[in-house]
Amino acid sequence: MADNAIVQLGFALPINTDGDDKLDEESIPLCHQSPYWSNWDGGKIGGKPSWLNPRDIPSIVRCRGCSSSSKDDGSIMQFVAQLYCPADDVTNNDDAFHRSLYVFACSKCCNSSTTSTDTAEKEGNTSVSTNSSTSNKLSNCIRVLRCQLPKQNDFYPSTGNEPEEDDEEEWTKHTSQYWATATNNDKLNLCTVCGQVSKGKCPKQQLWFCGPQHQKECLRLSNQSKGDNTQSGSTKYSSVCYESELVVEEEPVEEKNTTKSSNDTATTSATDDNTNEATLFQTKDITDSDANLEQSDLNALTGNVSISQAASTMGVTDPVTLEFYARMSIGGEENDVRDQVLRYNRWPDMNKKEKNGGDGDEEDDNNNVGPLWLSSDNRPPTVQSSTEESFPPPCQYCGAPRSFEFQILPQMLHYLLQDPNSSNDDDEQPRQVLTESKRAVLLEAQTKIESGVDLPEGFKEQHEKVLANARESLLSGSSSSKKNGSINQDGEEMLDWGTIAVYTCTASCGGGEIVTGNEENGAYLEEVAWMQPPLD
Repeated sequence: MADNAIVQLGFALPINTDGDDKLDEESIPLCHQSPYWSNWDGGKIGGKPSWLNPRDIPSIVRCRGCSSSSKDDGSIMQFVAQLYCPADDVTNNDDAFHRSLYVFACSKCCNSSTTSTDTAEKEGNTSVSTNSSTSNKLSNCIRVLRCQLPKQNDFYPSTGNEPEEDDEEEWTKHTSQYWATATNNDKLNLCTVCGQVSKGKCPKQQLWFCGPQHQKECLRLSNQSKGDNTQSGSTKYSSVCYESELVVEEEPVEEKNTTKSSNDTATTSATDDNTNEATLFQTKDITDSDANLEQSDLNALTGNVSISQAASTMGVTDPVTLEFYARMSIGGEENDVRDQVLRYNRWPDMNKKEKNGGDGDEEDDNNNVGPLWLSSDNRPPTVQSSTEESFPPPCQYCGAPRSFEFQILPQMLHYLLQDPNSSNDDDEQPRQVLTESKRAVLLEAQTKIESGVDLPEGFKEQHEKVLANARESLLSGSSSSKKNGSINQDGEEMLDWGTIAVYTCTASCGGGEIVTGNEENGAYLEEVAWMQPPLD
Protein backbone atom coordinates (compact mmCIF):
# COMPACT_ATOMS: atom_id res chain seq x y z
CA MET A 1 0.00 0.00 0.00
CA ALA A 2 1.49 3.31 -1.07
CA ASP A 3 1.17 6.32 1.16
CA ASN A 4 -0.08 9.38 -0.69
CA ALA A 5 -3.13 11.57 -1.03
CA ILE A 6 -4.66 9.45 -3.79
CA VAL A 7 -7.31 6.95 -2.79
CA GLN A 8 -6.27 3.40 -3.62
CA LEU A 9 -8.83 0.78 -4.55
CA GLY A 10 -8.52 -2.88 -3.63
CA PHE A 11 -9.76 -5.61 -5.96
CA ALA A 12 -10.12 -9.35 -5.32
CA LEU A 13 -8.41 -11.71 -7.76
CA PRO A 14 -9.09 -15.46 -7.77
CA ILE A 15 -6.22 -17.70 -6.75
CA ASN A 16 -4.98 -20.03 -9.48
CA THR A 17 -5.91 -23.62 -8.69
CA ASP A 18 -5.72 -26.89 -10.55
CA GLY A 19 -9.42 -27.62 -10.15
CA ASP A 20 -8.99 -29.62 -6.95
CA ASP A 21 -8.57 -26.58 -4.67
CA LYS A 22 -4.79 -26.99 -4.78
CA LEU A 23 -2.57 -24.13 -5.80
CA ASP A 24 -0.95 -24.18 -9.22
CA GLU A 25 2.81 -24.53 -9.18
CA GLU A 26 3.20 -21.06 -10.66
CA SER A 27 1.12 -19.39 -7.95
CA ILE A 28 2.99 -17.07 -5.59
CA PRO A 29 2.28 -17.65 -1.88
CA LEU A 30 0.15 -14.83 -0.52
CA CYS A 31 1.33 -12.42 2.15
CA HIS A 32 3.63 -13.89 4.78
CA GLN A 33 3.33 -17.44 3.50
CA SER A 34 6.56 -16.54 1.74
CA PRO A 35 9.54 -15.44 3.87
CA TYR A 36 10.77 -13.14 1.11
CA TRP A 37 9.06 -9.82 1.63
CA SER A 38 9.79 -8.48 -1.83
CA ASN A 39 6.84 -10.69 -2.83
CA TRP A 40 4.50 -9.05 -0.33
CA ASP A 41 2.09 -6.60 -1.86
CA GLY A 42 -1.51 -5.68 -1.26
CA GLY A 43 -2.86 -8.51 0.86
CA LYS A 44 -5.56 -11.15 0.79
CA ILE A 45 -9.18 -11.66 1.72
CA GLY A 46 -10.73 -14.78 3.18
CA GLY A 47 -9.05 -18.10 3.86
CA LYS A 48 -6.77 -18.23 6.91
CA PRO A 49 -4.78 -15.32 8.32
CA SER A 50 -1.11 -15.22 7.37
CA TRP A 51 0.54 -14.15 10.62
CA LEU A 52 3.34 -11.57 10.33
CA ASN A 53 4.70 -12.65 13.71
CA PRO A 54 4.14 -16.43 13.63
CA ARG A 55 5.35 -17.00 17.19
CA ASP A 56 3.41 -14.48 19.33
CA ILE A 57 -0.01 -14.82 17.75
CA PRO A 58 -3.32 -13.92 19.43
CA SER A 59 -5.51 -16.25 21.39
CA ILE A 60 -8.62 -17.34 19.51
CA VAL A 61 -10.19 -14.15 18.18
CA ARG A 62 -13.70 -14.05 19.60
CA CYS A 63 -16.60 -11.66 19.12
CA ARG A 64 -17.24 -9.13 21.87
CA GLY A 65 -20.73 -8.45 20.59
CA CYS A 66 -22.22 -11.84 21.43
CA SER A 67 -20.11 -12.76 24.46
CA SER A 68 -21.01 -12.47 28.13
CA SER A 69 -18.56 -11.40 30.80
CA SER A 70 -16.40 -14.41 29.97
CA LYS A 71 -13.72 -13.91 27.32
CA ASP A 72 -14.06 -17.47 26.08
CA ASP A 73 -17.74 -17.70 25.15
CA GLY A 74 -17.99 -15.29 22.25
CA SER A 75 -18.29 -16.70 18.75
CA ILE A 76 -15.06 -17.52 16.94
CA MET A 77 -14.69 -14.71 14.43
CA GLN A 78 -14.18 -15.27 10.72
CA PHE A 79 -11.07 -13.90 9.09
CA VAL A 80 -12.10 -11.29 6.51
CA ALA A 81 -8.98 -9.57 5.17
CA GLN A 82 -5.40 -8.51 5.78
CA LEU A 83 -3.34 -5.68 4.33
CA TYR A 84 0.40 -5.22 4.16
CA CYS A 85 1.07 -1.51 4.67
CA PRO A 86 4.50 -0.51 6.11
CA ALA A 87 4.61 2.81 7.95
CA ASP A 88 8.24 3.35 8.90
CA ASP A 89 8.65 6.15 6.38
CA VAL A 90 5.64 8.16 7.54
CA THR A 91 6.08 7.64 11.29
CA ASN A 92 9.90 7.60 11.58
CA ASN A 93 9.40 4.38 13.52
CA ASP A 94 11.84 1.74 12.27
CA ASP A 95 9.77 -0.90 14.05
CA ALA A 96 7.02 -0.38 11.44
CA PHE A 97 9.24 -1.54 8.55
CA HIS A 98 6.87 -4.52 8.23
CA ARG A 99 3.25 -3.78 9.17
CA SER A 100 0.09 -5.81 8.60
CA LEU A 101 -3.53 -5.19 9.55
CA TYR A 102 -6.04 -8.01 10.12
CA VAL A 103 -9.84 -7.76 10.09
CA PHE A 104 -12.11 -10.33 11.72
CA ALA A 105 -15.92 -10.36 11.77
CA CYS A 106 -18.67 -12.29 13.55
CA SER A 107 -21.22 -13.81 11.17
CA LYS A 108 -23.79 -14.07 13.94
CA CYS A 109 -23.69 -10.39 14.87
CA CYS A 110 -22.99 -9.02 11.38
CA ASN A 111 -26.02 -10.78 9.97
CA SER A 112 -28.86 -8.27 9.71
CA SER A 113 -31.50 -10.87 10.48
CA THR A 114 -30.16 -11.40 13.99
CA THR A 115 -28.55 -8.08 14.92
CA SER A 116 -30.69 -5.88 17.13
CA THR A 117 -30.18 -2.60 18.89
CA ASP A 118 -29.36 -4.32 22.14
CA THR A 119 -26.51 -6.40 20.69
CA ALA A 120 -23.41 -6.16 22.88
CA GLU A 121 -25.27 -4.20 25.56
CA LYS A 122 -23.61 -6.32 28.18
CA GLU A 123 -21.18 -5.27 30.83
CA GLY A 124 -17.55 -5.49 29.75
CA ASN A 125 -18.22 -6.06 26.06
CA THR A 126 -17.62 -2.59 24.65
CA SER A 127 -14.17 -2.35 23.07
CA VAL A 128 -14.77 1.25 21.99
CA SER A 129 -16.57 3.73 24.19
CA THR A 130 -18.81 5.87 21.98
CA ASN A 131 -22.50 6.62 21.82
CA SER A 132 -25.23 4.01 22.10
CA SER A 133 -26.16 3.90 18.42
CA THR A 134 -26.86 0.61 16.68
CA SER A 135 -23.76 1.08 14.54
CA ASN A 136 -21.48 1.28 17.57
CA LYS A 137 -22.92 -1.98 18.85
CA LEU A 138 -22.49 -3.54 15.44
CA SER A 139 -18.88 -2.41 15.53
CA ASN A 140 -18.29 -4.72 18.46
CA CYS A 141 -18.57 -7.66 16.08
CA ILE A 142 -15.62 -6.35 14.03
CA ARG A 143 -12.09 -6.67 15.42
CA VAL A 144 -8.93 -5.26 13.86
CA LEU A 145 -5.42 -6.33 14.87
CA ARG A 146 -2.14 -4.68 13.89
CA CYS A 147 1.30 -6.28 13.94
CA GLN A 148 4.63 -4.81 12.91
CA LEU A 149 8.29 -5.70 12.92
CA PRO A 150 11.65 -3.99 12.32
CA LYS A 151 13.68 -5.02 9.30
CA GLN A 152 15.93 -7.15 11.50
CA ASN A 153 13.70 -9.66 13.28
CA ASP A 154 13.46 -13.32 14.29
CA PHE A 155 11.26 -14.46 11.43
CA TYR A 156 12.38 -13.17 8.03
CA PRO A 157 15.72 -12.79 6.26
CA SER A 158 17.12 -9.27 6.11
CA THR A 159 16.94 -9.29 2.33
CA GLY A 160 13.53 -9.55 0.76
CA ASN A 161 14.64 -11.39 -2.38
CA GLU A 162 14.60 -15.12 -2.90
CA PRO A 163 18.07 -16.71 -2.89
CA GLU A 164 19.53 -17.66 -6.24
CA GLU A 165 21.22 -20.82 -5.00
CA ASP A 166 18.96 -23.83 -5.41
CA ASP A 167 20.77 -25.82 -2.75
CA GLU A 168 20.35 -23.24 0.03
CA GLU A 169 18.53 -24.54 3.08
CA GLU A 170 14.82 -23.77 3.00
CA TRP A 171 13.79 -20.90 5.29
CA THR A 172 11.04 -21.92 7.73
CA LYS A 173 11.25 -19.41 10.58
CA HIS A 174 8.30 -17.52 9.12
CA THR A 175 5.95 -20.42 9.98
CA SER A 176 4.17 -21.12 13.23
CA GLN A 177 5.01 -24.80 12.83
CA TYR A 178 8.70 -23.96 13.17
CA TRP A 179 8.09 -22.06 16.42
CA ALA A 180 5.78 -24.77 17.74
CA THR A 181 8.74 -27.14 17.65
CA ALA A 182 11.35 -24.58 18.71
CA THR A 183 9.34 -23.41 21.74
CA ASN A 184 7.53 -26.68 22.46
CA ASN A 185 4.23 -24.80 22.22
CA ASP A 186 1.47 -26.96 20.73
CA LYS A 187 -0.82 -23.94 20.35
CA LEU A 188 1.33 -22.87 17.42
CA ASN A 189 0.28 -25.96 15.50
CA LEU A 190 -2.52 -23.89 14.02
CA CYS A 191 -6.14 -24.93 13.63
CA THR A 192 -6.62 -26.88 10.40
CA VAL A 193 -9.84 -25.03 9.63
CA CYS A 194 -9.38 -21.37 10.63
CA GLY A 195 -5.60 -20.95 11.07
CA GLN A 196 -5.84 -19.63 14.64
CA VAL A 197 -4.15 -21.11 17.71
CA SER A 198 -5.00 -24.72 18.44
CA LYS A 199 -6.20 -26.29 21.66
CA GLY A 200 -5.24 -29.83 20.84
CA LYS A 201 -4.82 -32.60 18.30
CA CYS A 202 -7.74 -34.77 17.27
CA PRO A 203 -6.73 -38.43 17.83
CA LYS A 204 -9.04 -39.63 15.08
CA GLN A 205 -8.13 -37.14 12.37
CA GLN A 206 -4.55 -36.48 13.53
CA LEU A 207 -5.10 -32.77 12.91
CA TRP A 208 -4.93 -29.72 15.15
CA PHE A 209 -8.04 -27.68 15.99
CA CYS A 210 -8.98 -24.57 17.96
CA GLY A 211 -11.93 -26.38 19.51
CA PRO A 212 -14.71 -28.92 19.01
CA GLN A 213 -16.65 -26.70 16.60
CA HIS A 214 -14.01 -26.80 13.88
CA GLN A 215 -13.00 -30.33 14.77
CA LYS A 216 -16.55 -31.51 14.02
CA GLU A 217 -16.78 -29.37 10.90
CA CYS A 218 -13.63 -30.89 9.46
CA LEU A 219 -14.77 -34.41 10.25
CA ARG A 220 -18.19 -33.80 8.74
CA LEU A 221 -16.67 -32.39 5.57
CA SER A 222 -14.19 -35.27 5.36
CA ASN A 223 -17.02 -37.79 5.63
CA GLN A 224 -18.99 -35.97 2.93
CA SER A 225 -16.25 -35.57 0.37
CA LYS A 226 -13.83 -38.37 1.27
CA GLY A 227 -11.08 -36.04 0.18
CA ASP A 228 -8.56 -33.53 1.44
CA ASN A 229 -10.10 -30.06 1.62
CA THR A 230 -7.59 -28.47 3.97
CA GLN A 231 -5.44 -26.89 1.30
CA SER A 232 -5.20 -23.20 0.59
CA GLY A 233 -7.31 -21.60 -2.08
CA SER A 234 -11.09 -21.90 -2.36
CA THR A 235 -12.04 -23.45 0.93
CA LYS A 236 -15.17 -25.52 1.35
CA TYR A 237 -15.42 -24.98 5.10
CA SER A 238 -18.66 -23.13 5.84
CA SER A 239 -17.03 -21.22 8.70
CA VAL A 240 -14.15 -19.98 6.53
CA CYS A 241 -14.54 -17.47 3.73
CA TYR A 242 -13.30 -18.12 0.21
CA GLU A 243 -9.80 -16.85 -0.38
CA SER A 244 -8.72 -14.26 -2.95
CA GLU A 245 -5.67 -12.14 -3.58
CA LEU A 246 -6.03 -8.43 -2.86
CA VAL A 247 -4.44 -6.11 -5.42
CA VAL A 248 -4.56 -2.32 -5.46
CA GLU A 249 -4.64 0.47 -8.00
CA GLU A 250 -5.23 4.20 -7.80
CA GLU A 251 -8.79 5.47 -8.02
CA PRO A 252 -9.43 7.15 -11.36
CA VAL A 253 -9.80 10.91 -11.25
CA GLU A 254 -12.99 12.26 -12.73
CA GLU A 255 -12.44 14.25 -15.88
CA LYS A 256 -13.66 17.81 -15.68
CA ASN A 257 -16.70 18.64 -17.81
CA THR A 258 -15.57 21.03 -20.52
CA THR A 259 -19.13 22.03 -21.47
CA LYS A 260 -20.09 23.69 -18.21
CA SER A 261 -22.39 26.65 -18.34
CA SER A 262 -21.57 30.02 -16.83
CA ASN A 263 -23.49 29.02 -13.72
CA ASP A 264 -21.06 26.12 -13.16
CA THR A 265 -17.80 28.06 -13.29
CA ALA A 266 -17.46 28.06 -9.52
CA THR A 267 -18.07 24.34 -9.06
CA THR A 268 -14.44 23.39 -8.56
CA SER A 269 -11.91 24.57 -6.04
CA ALA A 270 -9.05 22.52 -7.45
CA THR A 271 -6.50 23.53 -10.07
CA ASP A 272 -5.71 21.53 -13.21
CA ASP A 273 -2.10 21.03 -12.16
CA ASN A 274 -2.99 19.29 -8.91
CA THR A 275 -5.27 16.38 -9.73
CA ASN A 276 -4.61 14.72 -6.37
CA GLU A 277 -6.53 17.56 -4.77
CA ALA A 278 -9.40 17.49 -7.29
CA THR A 279 -12.82 17.61 -5.72
CA LEU A 280 -14.88 14.83 -7.22
CA PHE A 281 -18.26 15.85 -5.91
CA GLN A 282 -18.87 19.56 -6.19
CA THR A 283 -21.63 21.43 -4.47
CA LYS A 284 -23.37 24.32 -6.17
CA ASP A 285 -25.21 27.34 -4.86
CA ILE A 286 -28.79 26.72 -5.85
CA THR A 287 -30.49 29.55 -7.72
CA ASP A 288 -33.67 29.68 -9.79
CA SER A 289 -31.62 29.29 -12.95
CA ASP A 290 -30.05 26.11 -11.62
CA ALA A 291 -33.38 24.29 -11.16
CA ASN A 292 -32.95 22.32 -14.36
CA LEU A 293 -33.57 18.74 -13.25
CA GLU A 294 -37.00 18.05 -14.72
CA GLN A 295 -39.43 15.29 -13.91
CA SER A 296 -38.91 14.00 -17.46
CA ASP A 297 -35.26 13.30 -16.63
CA LEU A 298 -36.33 11.06 -13.77
CA ASN A 299 -39.01 9.40 -15.87
CA ALA A 300 -36.39 8.52 -18.49
CA LEU A 301 -34.30 6.71 -15.89
CA THR A 302 -37.15 4.96 -14.10
CA GLY A 303 -39.03 3.70 -17.12
CA ASN A 304 -41.89 6.04 -16.19
CA VAL A 305 -43.07 3.86 -13.33
CA SER A 306 -45.86 5.09 -11.15
CA ILE A 307 -45.11 7.18 -8.09
CA SER A 308 -46.62 4.55 -5.81
CA GLN A 309 -44.35 1.89 -7.31
CA ALA A 310 -41.30 4.08 -6.94
CA ALA A 311 -42.14 5.09 -3.40
CA SER A 312 -42.29 1.45 -2.30
CA THR A 313 -38.89 0.60 -3.80
CA MET A 314 -36.65 2.00 -1.08
CA GLY A 315 -36.56 4.06 2.10
CA VAL A 316 -35.92 7.74 2.63
CA THR A 317 -33.79 9.50 0.03
CA ASP A 318 -30.25 10.00 1.34
CA PRO A 319 -27.73 12.30 -0.42
CA VAL A 320 -24.85 10.36 1.16
CA THR A 321 -26.10 7.17 -0.47
CA LEU A 322 -26.37 8.99 -3.78
CA GLU A 323 -22.77 10.08 -3.47
CA PHE A 324 -21.66 6.53 -2.65
CA TYR A 325 -23.20 5.06 -5.81
CA ALA A 326 -22.02 7.91 -8.00
CA ARG A 327 -18.47 7.47 -6.70
CA MET A 328 -18.57 3.76 -7.46
CA SER A 329 -19.18 4.54 -11.13
CA ILE A 330 -16.51 7.21 -11.47
CA GLY A 331 -14.42 5.16 -13.92
CA GLY A 332 -17.16 4.80 -16.53
CA GLU A 333 -17.06 2.03 -19.12
CA GLU A 334 -13.35 2.33 -19.93
CA ASN A 335 -12.17 2.04 -16.33
CA ASP A 336 -14.97 0.25 -14.51
CA VAL A 337 -14.12 0.13 -10.80
CA ARG A 338 -17.45 -1.03 -9.39
CA ASP A 339 -15.89 -4.31 -8.29
CA GLN A 340 -13.68 -2.55 -5.74
CA VAL A 341 -13.81 -4.32 -2.39
CA LEU A 342 -11.67 -1.91 -0.39
CA ARG A 343 -10.73 1.78 -0.32
CA TYR A 344 -7.36 2.75 1.19
CA ASN A 345 -6.37 6.30 2.17
CA ARG A 346 -4.12 6.32 5.24
CA TRP A 347 -4.63 9.07 7.83
CA PRO A 348 -6.07 11.73 5.49
CA ASP A 349 -7.03 14.11 8.29
CA MET A 350 -3.42 14.09 9.49
CA ASN A 351 -2.27 14.89 5.95
CA LYS A 352 -4.85 17.65 5.77
CA LYS A 353 -3.54 19.26 8.94
CA GLU A 354 -0.04 19.35 7.50
CA LYS A 355 -1.28 20.93 4.26
CA ASN A 356 -3.34 23.51 6.13
CA GLY A 357 -0.51 24.53 8.44
CA GLY A 358 -1.77 22.52 11.40
CA ASP A 359 -5.44 23.42 11.00
CA GLY A 360 -7.44 20.33 10.16
CA ASP A 361 -10.90 21.80 10.69
CA GLU A 362 -11.73 22.71 7.10
CA GLU A 363 -14.81 21.06 5.64
CA ASP A 364 -14.20 17.69 4.02
CA ASP A 365 -14.35 17.62 0.24
CA ASN A 366 -15.11 13.86 0.17
CA ASN A 367 -12.19 13.22 -2.18
CA ASN A 368 -9.41 12.09 0.09
CA VAL A 369 -10.52 12.86 3.62
CA GLY A 370 -11.80 9.60 5.01
CA PRO A 371 -14.38 6.88 4.42
CA LEU A 372 -17.06 7.00 1.78
CA TRP A 373 -20.14 6.35 3.87
CA LEU A 374 -23.04 4.30 2.56
CA SER A 375 -25.66 6.25 4.49
CA SER A 376 -25.98 9.41 6.53
CA ASP A 377 -27.33 7.29 9.40
CA ASN A 378 -25.18 5.28 11.79
CA ARG A 379 -22.02 7.30 11.29
CA PRO A 380 -19.58 7.84 14.16
CA PRO A 381 -19.91 10.99 16.29
CA THR A 382 -17.43 13.72 15.41
CA VAL A 383 -18.09 16.31 18.12
CA GLN A 384 -17.43 15.50 21.75
CA SER A 385 -20.25 16.39 24.11
CA SER A 386 -21.17 15.75 27.70
CA THR A 387 -23.06 12.60 26.71
CA GLU A 388 -20.80 11.02 24.13
CA GLU A 389 -17.13 10.71 23.25
CA SER A 390 -15.74 11.57 19.85
CA PHE A 391 -14.65 8.78 17.56
CA PRO A 392 -12.14 7.31 17.02
CA PRO A 393 -10.63 7.12 20.51
CA PRO A 394 -6.88 7.65 20.91
CA CYS A 395 -4.55 4.66 20.91
CA GLN A 396 -4.84 2.86 24.24
CA TYR A 397 -1.17 1.85 24.08
CA CYS A 398 0.60 5.16 23.38
CA GLY A 399 -2.07 7.85 23.49
CA ALA A 400 -1.52 8.99 19.88
CA PRO A 401 -4.63 9.96 17.88
CA ARG A 402 -6.21 7.40 15.62
CA SER A 403 -7.23 8.21 12.07
CA PHE A 404 -9.00 6.51 9.19
CA GLU A 405 -6.82 4.15 7.14
CA PHE A 406 -9.12 2.02 4.97
CA GLN A 407 -12.65 0.77 4.54
CA ILE A 408 -14.18 -2.52 3.46
CA LEU A 409 -17.04 -2.28 0.98
CA PRO A 410 -20.15 -4.47 0.60
CA GLN A 411 -18.80 -5.77 -2.71
CA MET A 412 -16.27 -7.85 -0.74
CA LEU A 413 -19.09 -10.09 0.46
CA HIS A 414 -19.45 -11.53 -3.04
CA TYR A 415 -15.88 -12.79 -3.06
CA LEU A 416 -15.92 -13.98 0.54
CA LEU A 417 -19.15 -15.94 0.28
CA GLN A 418 -19.23 -17.29 -3.27
CA ASP A 419 -16.86 -19.86 -4.74
CA PRO A 420 -14.65 -17.99 -7.24
CA ASN A 421 -14.16 -21.19 -9.25
CA SER A 422 -17.83 -21.95 -9.67
CA SER A 423 -19.76 -20.88 -12.75
CA ASN A 424 -22.51 -18.34 -12.25
CA ASP A 425 -24.91 -17.44 -15.01
CA ASP A 426 -25.34 -13.98 -13.51
CA ASP A 427 -21.63 -13.29 -13.98
CA GLU A 428 -22.00 -13.76 -17.75
CA GLN A 429 -24.63 -11.04 -18.01
CA PRO A 430 -23.18 -7.68 -19.08
CA ARG A 431 -23.58 -4.94 -16.51
CA GLN A 432 -24.66 -1.51 -17.59
CA VAL A 433 -22.30 1.25 -16.52
CA LEU A 434 -23.99 4.48 -15.54
CA THR A 435 -23.67 7.04 -18.30
CA GLU A 436 -22.45 10.53 -17.54
CA SER A 437 -25.98 11.86 -17.93
CA LYS A 438 -27.40 9.35 -15.46
CA ARG A 439 -24.57 10.07 -13.06
CA ALA A 440 -25.27 13.77 -13.43
CA VAL A 441 -28.90 13.17 -12.53
CA LEU A 442 -27.87 11.41 -9.34
CA LEU A 443 -25.50 14.18 -8.32
CA GLU A 444 -27.92 16.95 -9.29
CA ALA A 445 -30.62 15.22 -7.28
CA GLN A 446 -28.23 15.06 -4.32
CA THR A 447 -27.62 18.80 -4.58
CA LYS A 448 -31.31 19.62 -4.85
CA ILE A 449 -32.27 17.44 -1.89
CA GLU A 450 -29.51 18.85 0.29
CA SER A 451 -30.39 22.46 -0.61
CA GLY A 452 -33.97 22.23 0.58
CA VAL A 453 -35.42 23.93 -2.51
CA ASP A 454 -38.95 23.16 -3.63
CA LEU A 455 -38.98 20.02 -5.76
CA PRO A 456 -41.40 19.03 -8.51
CA GLU A 457 -44.36 16.97 -7.44
CA GLY A 458 -43.36 13.32 -7.13
CA PHE A 459 -39.65 14.14 -7.42
CA LYS A 460 -38.52 12.28 -4.32
CA GLU A 461 -40.70 9.27 -5.01
CA GLN A 462 -39.39 8.91 -8.54
CA HIS A 463 -35.88 9.56 -7.35
CA GLU A 464 -36.05 6.52 -5.07
CA LYS A 465 -36.47 4.41 -8.18
CA VAL A 466 -33.50 6.13 -9.82
CA LEU A 467 -31.41 5.22 -6.81
CA ALA A 468 -32.63 1.62 -6.89
CA ASN A 469 -31.68 1.38 -10.56
CA ALA A 470 -28.28 2.88 -9.82
CA ARG A 471 -27.63 0.36 -7.08
CA GLU A 472 -28.62 -2.50 -9.34
CA SER A 473 -26.32 -1.18 -12.07
CA LEU A 474 -23.36 -0.56 -9.80
CA LEU A 475 -23.45 -3.51 -7.44
CA SER A 476 -25.12 -6.27 -9.43
CA GLY A 477 -23.63 -9.07 -11.48
CA SER A 478 -20.14 -10.14 -10.46
CA SER A 479 -19.94 -7.61 -7.64
CA SER A 480 -23.29 -8.25 -6.05
CA SER A 481 -23.48 -9.50 -2.51
CA LYS A 482 -25.89 -11.94 -0.99
CA LYS A 483 -29.33 -11.15 0.25
CA ASN A 484 -29.22 -9.80 3.77
CA GLY A 485 -29.81 -12.37 6.42
CA SER A 486 -28.70 -15.29 4.25
CA ILE A 487 -28.06 -18.74 5.64
CA ASN A 488 -25.36 -21.00 4.26
CA GLN A 489 -25.68 -24.66 3.27
CA ASP A 490 -25.13 -25.76 6.87
CA GLY A 491 -27.90 -23.54 8.22
CA GLU A 492 -25.43 -21.02 9.64
CA GLU A 493 -25.70 -17.25 9.35
CA MET A 494 -23.43 -15.48 6.88
CA LEU A 495 -21.51 -12.24 7.08
CA ASP A 496 -23.25 -9.02 6.15
CA TRP A 497 -22.43 -5.31 6.37
CA GLY A 498 -22.86 -1.98 4.68
CA THR A 499 -19.31 -0.69 5.04
CA ILE A 500 -16.55 -1.07 7.63
CA ALA A 501 -14.21 1.86 8.33
CA VAL A 502 -10.93 1.05 10.09
CA TYR A 503 -9.00 3.59 12.20
CA THR A 504 -5.42 3.06 13.33
CA CYS A 505 -2.77 4.61 15.59
CA THR A 506 -1.06 7.44 13.68
CA ALA A 507 2.18 6.79 15.57
CA SER A 508 2.04 3.10 14.61
CA CYS A 509 3.40 2.27 18.04
CA GLY A 510 4.94 -1.04 19.02
CA GLY A 511 7.75 -3.12 17.65
CA GLY A 512 6.44 -6.67 17.60
CA GLU A 513 6.78 -7.26 21.32
CA ILE A 514 4.06 -8.45 23.69
CA VAL A 515 2.58 -5.49 25.56
CA THR A 516 1.84 -5.90 29.26
CA GLY A 517 -1.91 -6.18 29.74
CA ASN A 518 -2.37 -7.22 26.11
CA GLU A 519 -1.14 -10.79 26.43
CA GLU A 520 -4.41 -12.12 24.99
CA ASN A 521 -3.48 -10.62 21.61
CA GLY A 522 0.17 -11.67 21.69
CA ALA A 523 2.28 -9.21 19.69
CA TYR A 524 -0.83 -7.93 17.89
CA LEU A 525 -2.29 -4.57 18.97
CA GLU A 526 -5.99 -3.82 18.80
CA GLU A 527 -7.29 -1.04 16.58
CA VAL A 528 -10.89 0.13 16.11
CA ALA A 529 -13.53 -0.07 13.39
CA TRP A 530 -16.94 1.43 12.71
CA MET A 531 -19.50 -0.67 10.89
CA GLN A 532 -22.50 0.69 9.05
CA PRO A 533 -25.32 -1.83 8.58
CA PRO A 534 -26.53 -2.65 5.05
CA LEU A 535 -29.20 -0.48 3.50
CA ASP A 536 -31.80 -3.22 3.24
